[in-house]
Amino acid sequence: MERLTDRFALHLSRDRRRLVDPADVYFLEAEGATTRVRLRGARALRDVRRLPELLAALSGHAFLRVHRNHAVNLRRVRELRGRRDGDDWELKLEPPVNRVLPVSRSALKALLRAVGDD
Repeated sequence: MERLTDRFALHLSRDRRRLVDPADVYFLEAEGATTRVRLRGARALRDVRRLPELLAALSGHAFLRVHRNHAVNLRRVRELRGRRDGDDWELKLEPPVNRVLPVSRSALKALLRAVGDD
């Protein structure tokens, strides 16, 4: 049987799944033992898996962990910019989300390489 590559299953509970297009996911945010999933134009959903498990389920879909608590869909990043202190970086996501997320120093090199700016 052929495996879907344009959808993945969010685990809303132990016995409930929602099929989602990875392109509709803007970012993932670790919240304890669960992960908040922010979609385009929808309220956030909660996946019962931890962030590393969810990232593994999204492998091959251009998601990158950019901070201890955040992973982003690289196709939804609009801007990378240095913060005012000069050493730290952040990124801004496309509309309609427009959220600004921190980029850890340890993730910056991988992020720049992923967007072709290494």
